[in-house]
Amino acid sequence: MMKKLIVLFCFYSVSLSSQEMVSDLITNSQLHHVKVKKNNNKSVLSLPFIDDFSSNNRYPDSNLWVDNYVFINRDYGSNPITIGVATFDGLNENGRAYNIALTATDSENADTLTSQKIDLSSSDSVYFMFYYQPQGNGNDPQLTDSLILEFASGSDNSGNTIWNTIWKKEGGTNYDFKKFVYVFTNPDYLTENFYFRFRNLATVSGNFDHWNIDYVKLDKYLSSSDTSLLNDVAFVRNTPQILKRYREMPWVHFVNDVNLEMNDSLEIILRNNTNIIQSIDYRYDVFKNNNLVYHYPVLGGNNSTRNVDVPPFSNSGIYSFNNPPVMLYSQIFPVSSSDSAEFVFRNSIKTEPSDYKNNDTVFHLQKFYSHFSYDDGSAESAYGINVQGAKLAYEFKLNRPDTLRIIQMKFVEMQEDLTNNKFSLTIWLNNNGEPGQEVYKDTVEIEYKDRGKFTNYFLKKGVGIVGTFFVGWEQITNDILNLGLDKNSIANQYMMYNIGGGWINSQFPGAWMIRPVVNYNEPLVNSITDNQKLECKIYPNPFSEFTSIYFSENKERKISIYDIVGRNVRTIIAGEKKVDIYKEDLKNGMYFIQICEGEKQMIKKLILN
Repeated sequence: MMKKLIVLFCFYSVSLSSQEMVSDLITNSQLHHVKVKKNNNKSVLSLPFIDDFSSNNRYPDSNLWVDNYVFINRDYGSNPITIGVATFDGLNENGRAYNIALTATDSENADTLTSQKIDLSSSDSVYFMFYYQPQGNGNDPQLTDSLILEFASGSDNSGNTIWNTIWKKEGGTNYDFKKFVYVFTNPDYLTENFYFRFRNLATVSGNFDHWNIDYVKLDKYLSSSDTSLLNDVAFVRNTPQILKRYREMPWVHFVNDVNLEMNDSLEIILRNNTNIIQSIDYRYDVFKNNNLVYHYPVLGGNNSTRNVDVPPFSNSGIYSFNNPPVMLYSQIFPVSSSDSAEFVFRNSIKTEPSDYKNNDTVFHLQKFYSHFSYDDGSAESAYGINVQGAKLAYEFKLNRPDTLRIIQMKFVEMQEDLTNNKFSLTIWLNNNGEPGQEVYKDTVEIEYKDRGKFTNYFLKKGVGIVGTFFVGWEQITNDILNLGLDKNSIANQYMMYNIGGGWINSQFPGAWMIRPVVNYNEPLVNSITDNQKLECKIYPNPFSEFTSIYFSENKERKISIYDIVGRNVRTIIAGEKKVDIYKEDLKNGMYFIQICEGEKQMIKKLILN
């Protein structure tokens, strides 16, 4: 496998090598250091064995599988059989390369997905069926990057399991999911301790050579109809975006113009995997704090449903609720005076009793906190520009005047470690749809955060904004900074860059992972000159129960504690040399403490753990 850079050349008054670039990732930040308990002592399973990977738990179901090497997700599969796939790549269970040093090596052993033991002793004929797809929405495996299915048949003289290859497929570019069926009567397999595994050969130096599998099924074979089609009507996509513009936004800006920010309908997609029309009932419910706050359809009470006939897959592919559409209304999110809110949005269908049920419900967590976000939190690629002096700007729009406090960015780790690489964090006002006057500029450094978290760049002073503004950077070097690119969200109309010939929109579909954080309170941090600095010590810091502030003399001071989004959570007026700060109702995390003594002040980070 050859790692690929997708390159777009720009024809402006700069050298022909000037370009914006997108690169395949070498890690999976959704899996970094997640500790998952393996179930190696599970009792032997019975037929049928079914897993369509619709759980969305990132790791395989430990009741069905022994190991955790594959990635369970809803991003990499292209038009899956049902929602969710198991993805094989070159990364281990923590989302890291198996061997990052093997940059030019293909066809190394990579992921393994091994079943728990299954009792087949009462069967004389069994079928094994699954669906597979190379690449999908990821990286294409090469001919030597194979996907392999193996059955266990006893042990050798050394006690090692004997694995027999049942099926092997060479890599290739993306195509629709294909089905493999294997009917067997071999007594070596029809035992009380049967098990099987999938494994892949791949480049093991990064997040490359993707294979997706879907709907693994093992059951007694009675007739050819058992393997012709699945008896299943299912969701195939997550709940579509509820907000028109953003994935997430501050609650106070949402409630300022609910109708402007919400979509008026949902595109709900189902797939009927049978060969006949299926009658199903659909509904969606919205919950806040586990309490039902809205139900669709509106008429008929909280138990009502909308009945539709879903045509067979062989006739029309997938089914969408287009006539009439599934409507969204402003009432689904009750307006309150809170500064944040969170809602659980549940879509569900009711199908015939024999239909597999795990893929009949999908959930969406709609967050309204203090940040604006076009991305869904997950990076599928890395974005950058290799031009010194290049500018990148991301457009955001406020529904009321507000103050910028923090700019969050997610940089993804690549082959070259860019820790401490500097760039100029910049904020612009709007100038007829393009970045105009600079209102903030500060030289900052790249930081990588564990498990793909965003880096918080705290502004030295709050920046008051009205209406539309732009956030981004000006490059100090020609290094590609590898900003996370979410390929499952499209925000290109808001993504602009300038390499010397004027502002143009990014050509790569996706959403940059930059999030401005706002809060309407007075600016937390202002520029402090040397003669305004207040001297004191805080110990211990970090602290768990209490910490103390030590001064050189008694004098009245105002001590304010702010959380990371600029909200004042405690204020103390004290004049002693030692002031104790107790945990009380504060939650663990990072705070800012601001101490004012006349014109003198001090601002420091305070860590509670």
